[in-house]
Amino acid sequence: MRNIFANKLVKHASLKKDVYLLTADLGYNCFENFKEKFPKRFINVGIAENNMMGVATGLAMQGKEVFVYSIIPFLLYRSFEHIKNYISTYNLNIKLIGAGGGFSYGAQGISHNPIEDIGILNLLPNVKIMTPGTKNQTNKAIDIMLKNKGFFYIRLGKVPKINTNEKLNNFKLGNGIILNKGSDVTLVCHGNIIENVMKVAKELEKKNITVKVISYLNTKPININFLKKNLNVNSKIFCIEEHSEIGGLGSSIANIIIDLNLKNIIFKKIAIKDRAHL
Repeated sequence: MRNIFANKLVKHASLKKDVYLLTADLGYNCFENFKEKFPKRFINVGIAENNMMGVATGLAMQGKEVFVYSIIPFLLYRSFEHIKNYISTYNLNIKLIGAGGGFSYGAQGISHNPIEDIGILNLLPNVKIMTPGTKNQTNKAIDIMLKNKGFFYIRLGKVPKINTNEKLNNFKLGNGIILNKGSDVTLVCHGNIIENVMKVAKELEKKNITVKVISYLNTKPININFLKKNLNVNSKIFCIEEHSEIGGLGSSIANIIIDLNLKNIIFKKIAIKDRAHL
């Protein structure tokens, strides 16, 4: 997924002289082309993530368009105070590109598998959170990010093993993407777990249970009208995500259901339990 970002960024930077890419001792075998073409606009700060955010902020305040890349825990958790006080509050034109969403890094454990990132950023104003789960969605998410100013966060995962029939030409930020139509059960998801959700949908359909699958390319903002229109009344609705059960897409949807006083909806989150994962 990161290679899609790297290739698009090179094309973007060739058209705009104010584009900068920052990383913290990462991005090898990925950003060499950018570094070769734009050596003065590529900054590897070393293992100094907090300093990286300070440099990004300074560049953005001088009118530069700044892209910051790292593994998600190092990108967000070490620098949250700076992200909150400057990037979010002033809606700086900084795009945070996080690698290793959910359990992409597998056995490397809690230091590398972020399950709190969306919940943390959901608390902040101005941020647009993108969580693509397919190659098509990643292309679309990056295109949206490149065309818009302001504070973006993209959560990149592993390359999926399946292809989905996604219609993204008319996609609008905040809407979900309907991957499968049905009325008995609605499965809502985002990110790489799309693979698992589509397999579940096929198994349920073998049992004559029709399944609607909605994939969210971005988890903030959420278009309330789209969600209200596509939550089937009298249907069982499950939100499935590689994230804590607190603060993720499931929490956002639950809040909307409560705020709109939607009745006759059975809603359940299938997510990471609220406990230490050692």
